[in-house]
Amino acid sequence: MWILVLIIIVLAGALSAFILFFSIPPKTENPQRAVISVVKLPDPDLNGNMSVEQAIQNRRSVREYSNKSLSLKDISQLMWSAQGITDKQNNFRAAPSSGRTYPLELYLVVGKAGVEGVEEGIYRYNNTNHELEKLLSGDKRAELSKSANGQAAVASAPVDIVITGSYQRTMAKYGNNNLSIRFVHLEAGHAGENIYLEATARSLVTVSIGSFNENTVKTLLNLPADENTIYIFPVGFSKPE
Repeated sequence: MWILVLIIIVLAGALSAFILFFSIPPKTENPQRAVISVVKLPDPDLNGNMSVEQAIQNRRSVREYSNKSLSLKDISQLMWSAQGITDKQNNFRAAPSSGRTYPLELYLVVGKAGVEGVEEGIYRYNNTNHELEKLLSGDKRAELSKSANGQAAVASAPVDIVITGSYQRTMAKYGNNNLSIRFVHLEAGHAGENIYLEATARSLVTVSIGSFNENTVKTLLNLPADENTIYIFPVGFSKPE
């Protein structure tokens, strides 16, 4: 009798493994999400030339930019201010996150000669290593501008910072509800204001843009299914009057 029971258990285990194996879709590599190259960013400076109070006083939304290229140091400070890791031991970031779910991702759309020594293309900010991962080649600012209802600032700025958010990361802790979505949007606001203030402190200007076609931006950046675009920040030097 016990032999029959043992045989049944073995067969049931084998059947379960068979079903599990064939129910898992095969992994497919997306060449557009493969990292083409990596740009290591300089360490962020913690002592600037402008106080927080002065940056708040001077902050403005500006939509016209000069052709002057940003430096790699500028990019380092901007990325760090929005999502940089400020405490490696605890993985704390520059912007507060509800429940430490960290749903945000940053992408940098670099135009031709937009950043000194950096090729045009689309980059993802890897905050763990404080570096840019190049995902796509080519100047995509005009396409991004078209996705943003033709707003000229997106096409003319040397770079555009795109903030995306994964609602699922926050929903995993707080549930599939409006509260989780609100938390993600609040966090994007925190990161966005940091971009504003850091830009101001470095004599740069920017503007927050929330009007765009979600589907076309998602396609252009080839975002993962769980990421949604929340903000676009064109950044550059102010155009002389």
